[in-house]
Amino acid sequence: MKQEHFTAQAAPTKKNLSPTTSPFRYKHLAIVIGLTATIASPTAFSQNDAADGGFNFRAEPRHWYIGGNYGRTLESIDDGAIANAIIGGGLTGIEDEDSDRGYKFFVGYQFTHHFALEAGYVDLGDFGVRVARAPEAGTLTGDTSYKGYNLDAVGTWPLTERLSAFGRVGAFRYETKENFIGTESLAASLSRDDNDTGYKFGAGLEYSFNERLSARIEAERYRIEDMLGDNSSVNFYSLGLVYRFGDRAAPPPAKEKDPVVAQQEYCSKLEIQFEINRADIPRAETERLNAAGAFLKKYPDTKAVIEGHTDNVGSSQSNMQLSQRRADSVLQYLVGQQIDAARISTLARGEEEPVGNNDTDAGKRENRRINTTIDCVNDVVGLSLPEARITIAALVEFDAHSVAVDERYHADLEKAANYLRDNPNVTAHVEGHAADLTSLQKAQEISEQRAANVVDYLVEKFAVDRTRLTAEGFGKTRRVAYNTTEEGKQKNRRVNIVLNYSN
Repeated sequence: MKQEHFTAQAAPTKKNLSPTTSPFRYKHLAIVIGLTATIASPTAFSQNDAADGGFNFRAEPRHWYIGGNYGRTLESIDDGAIANAIIGGGLTGIEDEDSDRGYKFFVGYQFTHHFALEAGYVDLGDFGVRVARAPEAGTLTGDTSYKGYNLDAVGTWPLTERLSAFGRVGAFRYETKENFIGTESLAASLSRDDNDTGYKFGAGLEYSFNERLSARIEAERYRIEDMLGDNSSVNFYSLGLVYRFGDRAAPPPAKEKDPVVAQQEYCSKLEIQFEINRADIPRAETERLNAAGAFLKKYPDTKAVIEGHTDNVGSSQSNMQLSQRRADSVLQYLVGQQIDAARISTLARGEEEPVGNNDTDAGKRENRRINTTIDCVNDVVGLSLPEARITIAALVEFDAHSVAVDERYHADLEKAANYLRDNPNVTAHVEGHAADLTSLQKAQEISEQRAANVVDYLVEKFAVDRTRLTAEGFGKTRRVAYNTTEEGKQKNRRVNIVLNYSN
């Protein structure tokens, strides 16, 4: 396309000859944008290509490829300044041919999916200019061409399965040929044949038709030096084809679906009853705590809330404090089982939430408790979670002031002896207790004798190894019922055989 200016005017400057003021360039930018949109459009290719989704059309890295581009070139050389320098100024008209066709051929090596090197030959075309200086006769005609070799680093970014964006930057070793010839009053002659090195950069899109062949659309800028030594540029907008020699990229192996495993909900609960006015954990309750601790360790994301309770004997304030001590005792036991204290919270409920009737000894015993709420979990069906093992092998009650083992408990003691004989790793703690004898010392002596007599009975009658039995008396310090009734006193005159497990 030509631009003609033959009206009388001052010598043109670089600014008013800038290619950005040319409507020709706006037109070609619009063409490039339109072509880019066409390439990127899914309707630009066949339905069969679109149906191939799911296959990787990008070749494996470490392969060679070749290609070529053809398109339009636009130069931004200040031809007016060059012509003025040649004719000595006074330029009044210029006809500038700043567009031509260009092409390039290249070979590349793909190192990774995202990086390649390309080397090639490029011809940016020929550009012409014709100037006049009124009122003198004659013209000055010039012709300039650029061609050379380039080495580029190319980075690629996949956008879809077939479409990728790429950018390039590189060096351009080029040859410049310039010839200016004048006639009549502008008679002058100047030519230049020079080699120089500049740089180039660009960006584009590449669409893969299959694993071998792809199409490119791209825009590049080549930085060059004109006759006056000023930096100029040539823009190259082109379409091209690329042929790759690499093998088709193998599709990623299909991810095996995890088998569907039936699951069920598992829960653990912990309820412990306490002796009257006590917060220490009864020995018989430790197995329940061990089972709850095993559940918490197996499922480390679970949390627990421990609520302490009392019966209604005593003041509300003292009962609230006692219920807190009971909850804290359970917390400390679980911490001793390597459970993080941050996973456990405690609440004191005092006498506010009874589950039994506080008018009876049995109801009061039910209310002296802790309740622990532990998060439930989902896990595979059929798991066997830890359960509390039996701890009370036998409960023997005694008549008032008596230490003799009553015959009605002989059968229960025989069962306890058989269990110990069948489980040689289990030991037993024999605990003796008394009711409200006036003397603490007397109560202690009776409780110790009751425990010792039960141990002797197991050893002498059933040959239980004495080293596996431990006798201990607690006097009247650990009541399970209040001594206000004969029934309550009878429940406190007792011996508990508590089993101990080695693991």
